[in-house]
Formats: sequence, structure tokens, C-alpha cells
Amino acid sequence: MEYHENPEESREENEEEKKEEFSFMQETIKDENVGYRKIRNMVLRYAGLGLIFGLAACLGFYALRPWAEDRFSSNPRKITIPEEEEEETQEGEEGQTEETSPVLTVDDYEELNQALVTVAGTVNRSMAEISVQVSQPEGQDQALVDEDSVAGVIFEDNGVELLVAAKGLAVPEGGSLQARLVDGNSYSVSVKRQDTNLGIAVYAIAKNTLSENAWNQIQTVALGSSGSVSKGDPVIAIGSPFGYYGGMGIGVVSSTRETVSRADGDYSLLCTDIGGSTSGTGILLNTDGQIIGLIDQERFYGDGESGPVAAYGISDLKDALEFLSNGQAVPYIGIQGVTVTEELTDSQGIPAGVYVQEVSADSPAMAAGIQSGDVITEVDGTSVTTLSGYNNALMQQETGNEIRVRGQRQGTGGYVDITFRVTVGSKE
Repeated sequence: MEYHENPEESREENEEEKKEEFSFMQETIKDENVGYRKIRNMVLRYAGLGLIFGLAACLGFYALRPWAEDRFSSNPRKITIPEEEEEETQEGEEGQTEETSPVLTVDDYEELNQALVTVAGTVNRSMAEISVQVSQPEGQDQALVDEDSVAGVIFEDNGVELLVAAKGLAVPEGGSLQARLVDGNSYSVSVKRQDTNLGIAVYAIAKNTLSENAWNQIQTVALGSSGSVSKGDPVIAIGSPFGYYGGMGIGVVSSTRETVSRADGDYSLLCTDIGGSTSGTGILLNTDGQIIGLIDQERFYGDGESGPVAAYGISDLKDALEFLSNGQAVPYIGIQGVTVTEELTDSQGIPAGVYVQEVSADSPAMAAGIQSGDVITEVDGTSVTTLSGYNNALMQQETGNEIRVRGQRQGTGGYVDITFRVTVGSKE
């Protein structure tokens, strides 16, 4: 029987044999795009991580920026003390019955006393003992000694420095100032500016020198309104009201009618029933923990005298403190005067204005020719009829300004108009 081979099957067998014969030469062709995609993905990944890190850094920067600027700023901001709003007083109606005062118990008194102690304790963390350090001759036990000291309060923060309001100190040649703060440490102090007419100064403590403990406790103490204080209001005296630092006294306001005369103005006094020392300094607080007075017993009572704690009403010092806080001198002309009342005008014919009682020696007023007996009626275009109005007009000026002061002077035929050109000075 004859066998015939199928041509198609034979062909398939030959192909399979060829495949097996050359199978060792087979290779896998790789996709060249795989490497490129890996590199691209890696680049995109790191770019994304970089973007996330950058966003996190930006958010952290803006979150920490206020803290950093507050602590490490190199540009002091200008201090502006807000003007007080005049309070409306309502007169009582005739026939109106007085309200009955509640009967207080011993427990009520103890609760009030403890509340006042708490207020004083809070503000005490912002007090500063400013002392004059004087070098001792070689061979002495101490290299530096405290020659004089006063109690002050931190009332402003200009971003670079903490500003302390206190009595002015005389620093001898070679001497320096230091402030002891709540943390018990002493820090170098500079005089921002002082005014010897009022006897006050603003001292500066660099913020970047403070310890962390001091940072965590100190807060600026707000200036209150002495004009709203009434006789009988409770007050707190802290600082050195008794001649030693760290003292505290609680009492009431005994009088708000007393004033002390200084060049270019009268300044109200807050008198209390708290016994004080001749050398007492510090501040008076209201029950809200606001500064309502600056204590300077020696200046009010004089050498050798003593009496209850009295303080400058803070409202009358705000203009001066704003000037000093910004490193500017308090404007000064140098007259002591009184308001010409209607009674004086009617009885003696003195024109309305500020009657000059005395002109300070070597003052801008003396240099301009102002004399005792003159009546000032206008300061740099502002009409003045009272001593407080004169002072307010002067506080709108700056040292070095040349202004026109109008007034009247008595002549043989009565009062005549007179004009002075005054260069505003300072008393430092």
C-alpha cells in the first residue's frame, strides 16, 4: 500500500523543528518608555513633596510671624495714647429720693479686700524697680552700689522695648540704670526721655534681653481715667509707697480737688487715706487694675514733710507720656498762670484768658518777652480762656516750633494787644 504524506502537516512539523532549533536565540524586547516613566514619576513625586513642604513652611512662617515680630522687631512703633471721652454727668432731679446703701457684713469686707489684693498681685508682675548703679573705687567689697531707686510700671510696648513710667532719676557721670523685674533678674535700662518740669520719665528695657520667665508674666498695664475718680472710691497703692519696694496699701480717695502747679499748667492730685513715706514712689490703681495716678511723695510734700499717699492724676499726664514714649521732649514755654474768671473780669477789668503770675528763668517765654501780669488769649491760632485750654494748645506743638502767642498787657490807658514770637522749648 502506498503512503502519501500530507504536504501541510509536513510543513507544520518543519516549522516546529526550526523553532526548537533556534529557540536559544529568542530575546524579549523591552519597552523603552518604562524607564522614562519611572524617572518622570520620581520627579513628580519629589516636586509634590517639595510643594507640600513649601506650603507647610509658609503657613508656619505666617503663624509664627506675629510672635517673632513682637519679640525680635528692630523698628519701634509709634506710641499713641487714646484721648479720653468726656463723661456726661446727670444732675439729680429735685425731690428724688436717695438710694439706700446696702448693709455690708464682715464677710463682704473680706471678699472685697481679697479681690483688691488679687488685682494688686496681677499688676505687681508688671512693676519694675529702677535703680541707679554707681561704680565703687577699687578695693571696695562691691563693684556697684544702688545710689537711688524708684518704682515704675510697664505701660507700653513699642515692639522693640518695654516702656516704664516712673519718677525721673538723676544719673551721675559714670553711672547706669538697671531694672529689677518680676523674675528677680536685673536688666539694663535706658532713659527714653524725661521731663524735669513734671519730674517724670519713661525708661526703656530691650525686649530681646528678657528671660522666658519674665516674658510669661509681664503684661502692659492700661492707663485709666483719673477724671472719673470720685471721693470715696477704693484705690490700691503699689510699688514703693512706704519707702521700700514691693509694698502695697489699700484705701480710698480722700480728695480730688487738690492740684499742684507746674510750668504751663496745673495738674490734679489724687489724695488718699493711705499713710505714705516722704520718699514714696509707685502707682495708684482702680479696682479694674488700671493706672489712675503716678506717686511722687517727695515732689508733692517737699523735704522733711510726709503725709498720706498722693499721686498725679494720670489723665493730666497722658500727653506728656505720649511725647516721652516716642523719644520726644514735652513742649515747654515756661509760664505759671491762672484762669481769669468772670468775677476777676467784672471786679478788676482783667481780660478773659490766662493771667501770667510768673515767668520761669531762661525759659522760651522769657526769651520772647512775656512778663508777669500779661494775659495770654491765643496760642498759635487757638483761642484760650482757661489754663487747661492753654496747656492743651501747647501740647499740640513740638519742640523747636516757632509759634505766635497773642495776649494783652496793661498800659497807661488800659489793656492793649500784644503779640509774641515764641520758640517752643523743653525742660529735661
